[in-house]
Amino acid sequence: MSATVYVGLGSNEGDREAQLVSALEAMSRIDAVAVLHCSSLFESAPVGPPQPHYLNAVVALECSLPPQRMLCILKQIERDLGRHPGGPRWGPRPIDLDILLWEGEVVADPNLQVPHLELHKRRFALEPLAEIAPHAEHPVLGMTVMELLTQLAPQDVRRCEATQWPETLTPVNEVTE
Repeated sequence: MSATVYVGLGSNEGDREAQLVSALEAMSRIDAVAVLHCSSLFESAPVGPPQPHYLNAVVALECSLPPQRMLCILKQIERDLGRHPGGPRWGPRPIDLDILLWEGEVVADPNLQVPHLELHKRRFALEPLAEIAPHAEHPVLGMTVMELLTQLAPQDVRRCEATQWPETLTPVNEVTE
């Protein structure tokens, strides 16, 4: 059985956009996964120690893998793209892939928390997520992504022009009249 999964992508080392494109291409090659939609790119101030700004996006995937298996694959993609485990918490990284929401799932284990524990606090994740899935519901808070975004204080996040990133803005769960 497949579900819609929303993955947040971020990079603040090297060619940030190329890193995001490489991660997207790697995700598109996963058996049992199909890329449905990509948000625009957003630049955001980092959380944590001083470091370069991040480039962020969110992709919607159709996935028939279990969440823990998908996490293992995403971590391998990060390693393949140059991320080294054990770096400083919230430190700079060439690529960061986070499962933000998993349709119909709440996962709470030591290695994976879905929905992402900080999602409702992070404009750099909510802005691109709201672009492609404004009506997706946070299963713990019982609010839509758009409702979460409107309650969030302003943060240093702005939409950017893409040169390589494929932007498809059709919302996944757009309300039709």
